[in-house]
Amino acid sequence: MNSLRSIVGAVVLAAGVCWAGEPTHPLSKESAVKLINLLIEDHQERIEVVLISEGSKVTGGLEEKNVRRVTAIHPVQEGGRRVRRVRTYDFHWNDDYGWYCWEKVEERGVDVVYIYSESRGEVIIK
Repeated sequence: MNSLRSIVGAVVLAAGVCWAGEPTHPLSKESAVKLINLLIEDHQERIEVVLISEGSKVTGGLEEKNVRRVTAIHPVQEGGRRVRRVRTYDFHWNDDYGWYCWEKVEERGVDVVYIYSESRGEVIIK
C-alpha cells in the first residue's frame, strides 16, 4: 500500500513540474519590440520582428521548455555609423517576470544580472 502511495505521489509531483509555469499568453511582436528596446537601450521605433519561433533550450544541463527565439532587424552602431543588422534574441517565461531575457555583466570586478522583463521592466541584481 505504501508503495502505491509513493508511486501516485511521484506521478502527481512529476505532472505538477511538467505543467507548472506555462505561459499565460503568447509572446507578441509588440512585447518582443519592447523587450529588445530595453535590452539594447536604444529605444528605437525601427525594430522589425521577422519571426518568433517556439522551442526549448538547454543551458548548463537545465532544460527550459518555454523559450521563444525572436529574429529581428534593427539599426546598430558599427564602425562609427548606424547600419541595420539581423539579430536573434531568446526570451524565456516565468510567472514572476512574464516574458523576459537576461544577461550577466561584469561591472567594477563583480557580476551584475540584468533582467529585461515584460511585466517588471528592467531589473538589476547586484
